[in-house]
Amino acid sequence: MKQMKLYTMFLTEKGELVCVIPTMDTSFPTQSKILYDGGKHALFYRTSNQIFILDYVNKAIQTVLKQTTRLLMFEIDLQQQNVVTNYFVPIISTEHLPSFELE
Repeated sequence: MKQMKLYTMFLTEKGELVCVIPTMDTSFPTQSKILYDGGKHALFYRTSNQIFILDYVNKAIQTVLKQTTRLLMFEIDLQQQNVVTNYFVPIISTEHLPSFELE
């Protein structure tokens, strides 16, 4: 499990939650999901082998994360400055996030 060092979450004018992250690699995300317990952190499961901690989620976004069931994820290539892929990610509410250790 790794910490997602660079990500941005925001709300569109239509009220949709969007997250933008740097692209990980050439693999396409499969069965992605976000686990969220209502606190400062969330876990993003990009694939079964790629799990990332989204640290210190903004307070305004925390409120939205509690109330929504999915977000639109954009993966961008920072060097080329373009969108590599986008997809919807379900948000799963949980009592407590699993404990974790950073690599």
